[in-house]
Amino acid sequence: MTGRIGITITLLAAMMMLASGAAAQEIASASVTEEHLASAEEAFGRAIELDMTDPEAAADYYRKAILHYERLVASGVRNGKLYYNIGNAWFRLDDMGRAILNYRRSTPYNPADPNLKQNLQFARSRRVNRIEAQQRDRVFKTLFFIHYDVPTRVRFGIFLGAFVLLWGAAIVAVFYRRGWVRTLIISLAVVCVIFMISLISEKVSMTRDPAGVVIAPEVTARKGDGETYQPSFTAPLYSGTEFDLLEQRPDWWYIELEDGARCWIPSWGGELVLQE
Repeated sequence: MTGRIGITITLLAAMMMLASGAAAQEIASASVTEEHLASAEEAFGRAIELDMTDPEAAADYYRKAILHYERLVASGVRNGKLYYNIGNAWFRLDDMGRAILNYRRSTPYNPADPNLKQNLQFARSRRVNRIEAQQRDRVFKTLFFIHYDVPTRVRFGIFLGAFVLLWGAAIVAVFYRRGWVRTLIISLAVVCVIFMISLISEKVSMTRDPAGVVIAPEVTARKGDGETYQPSFTAPLYSGTEFDLLEQRPDWWYIELEDGARCWIPSWGGELVLQE
């Protein structure tokens, strides 16, 4: 009996040590995160102060801010403000490709943010390539504004709330067969279907044809996955050109541009919006 008690005490002590060790690790991780955030914001603020008087020093501070911000991303911190700040820093460095990339990464978190929309639109206007989206895509985004302008987490919350209320109304209908209850059930079912389709289509679209942005200063688009193939266009694709990734092969991506044109680019020339 004494031996069993001793083993139990030992196991409990070991569990407590593991728990305290995990807690200490979480505290240390939070401290590192706060340090990177503070360093990034300090560097970014200093860069803004030097923008007009010493552009070279300002550029160094912007790069320092980006370094700390991206370390936060690498550690697993993902939110709209973080990507927005990274996009602003790259924009100040006149790197439209990485600015657009990070503005687009910020968009799912804050799709209705007017500052984000304005900055993204302005960065797009600074691109060398002026590739217009197809008319049908513009019409589609206008008609289905809920899908594009409402954050994913909000759409999921609305779906979940409507789903719970739907079952509640169904239970009420068992005892009270009233017309308004039937109308409520139908309305909630419609809301559930609309937002469920939106969430599913978003997930399928992101998985099937992930979006990307050209981040190289310029890259030659080709008709095949190799340097021996002829160029697809008379001019290269420049930084900030947006695309959907259709196929991946070793060192090459098959992409579709906003106007529907398709071509191959070397994989080093672009980066995907969605991060793993």
